[in-house]
Amino acid sequence: MDFDLMVIGGGTAGVLAAIKAASKGIRVAIIEQQNVCGGNATLSGLAEFNAATFLKQPLYHGFEQMIFDRLIERQAGQYYYQLPMSSDKDIKVDRLRYNPEVLKLILEELLAENHVRVFYNTYFQAAKKEAAGFTVQATNFGTPYQFSTKYLIDGTSNCLVATSLGCQTQPLATGDIAVSTQLFRLSNVDLPTLQAFIASGKLSDVISEAFDKDIIQGRILAFAPIPGTNDTSVNVTRTNVDYRDPAQLSQGLHETRSQINRIVGFIKENIPGCREAYLSNIAPILGVRASVKLDGRETLHLDDIKNMRQFEDCIGVGCYPVDIHDPVTKKVHFLKIDGVYQIPLGVCLPREDLNLAVIGKAISTDMETFAATRVMPIVMNVGESIGAIFAYAVKNSKDVYTLNPTEVKKIMMQEGLVNLTSEVN
Repeated sequence: MDFDLMVIGGGTAGVLAAIKAASKGIRVAIIEQQNVCGGNATLSGLAEFNAATFLKQPLYHGFEQMIFDRLIERQAGQYYYQLPMSSDKDIKVDRLRYNPEVLKLILEELLAENHVRVFYNTYFQAAKKEAAGFTVQATNFGTPYQFSTKYLIDGTSNCLVATSLGCQTQPLATGDIAVSTQLFRLSNVDLPTLQAFIASGKLSDVISEAFDKDIIQGRILAFAPIPGTNDTSVNVTRTNVDYRDPAQLSQGLHETRSQINRIVGFIKENIPGCREAYLSNIAPILGVRASVKLDGRETLHLDDIKNMRQFEDCIGVGCYPVDIHDPVTKKVHFLKIDGVYQIPLGVCLPREDLNLAVIGKAISTDMETFAATRVMPIVMNVGESIGAIFAYAVKNSKDVYTLNPTEVKKIMMQEGLVNLTSEVN
């Protein structure tokens, strides 16, 4: 139970961090509370990576691109370029749609190929700073376990590890929590007919009708056809609950499941290509957009991404627009970003001198920037870069919080995980 690096949380950010670090020959373990890695990418039913490319040009490399490529090779992934958002057709984004079941297998393969030790169905309890690193306490079906590690990565999406270690986080008021969604899958869909209808621009009228009739609770009805199948993922249910409270979370799951019957009936009657469709799956988890965020050494602000500020310690890039799901108006507010923005290392590091990094949605950003950087391709990119940085620190016996921008840039250049030499046009 002794490791060089432990990653708490096996979502897409945590998996990429662990795989990258382990590929450099260090001993890495993941603690994951679900029975599969991938988080929202494999369990929420989302089935698409938003802004996986920028205007058809690749943005990402390393294991992230390997995952994309394996999905394509297995006919379980397909790129769609400049697709309009269902809630605002003027906002267009490149996407990679994929089959979540195949993604589960690909992640499992990469974890095994790189000798990452995964502890499934294991719940993080607490972390404690020790002279030689950290001790981590966790439970598995009620049985307590203790681990030792030199370095820690918090991939919990809510700063659970950072909070346990006394790090500063940004407060998340109940009234500021964005709406959550429980996605579902429809099978036996005539996908060409459905896609032609969506391309016609008539979907927005159907969305307005459904909202006015109280069939849907927000102004989104988004379909993501799943490659290699006659299925589509449907993003439409809405609930306004504080996901951190077990009673509210349970109520939210009840609310979203209760919405599905009438929504499916409406879709079958009103959306071409769906008349013979049937409900084949409901996501086992609630898709939560909110996060308790780190109060880090740096905070990424809206002006930084709007102006495409360059950072010496850049570890990630993105192009997804600002996408705020208003819990009061139930509308989605977009701000288009005309280019590729950068993410610095400092947003992952706590103010405290610890060999700890926070990745995933919980990096240190303001509210508006969070609405852009929370999407999976970005968190995968940042996660993989953090994995490379921690492997470097482990192998060179360095403290992560003392690394200077020159060292960080050298690591990024060697690994080729971000484009630091030229801009993407």
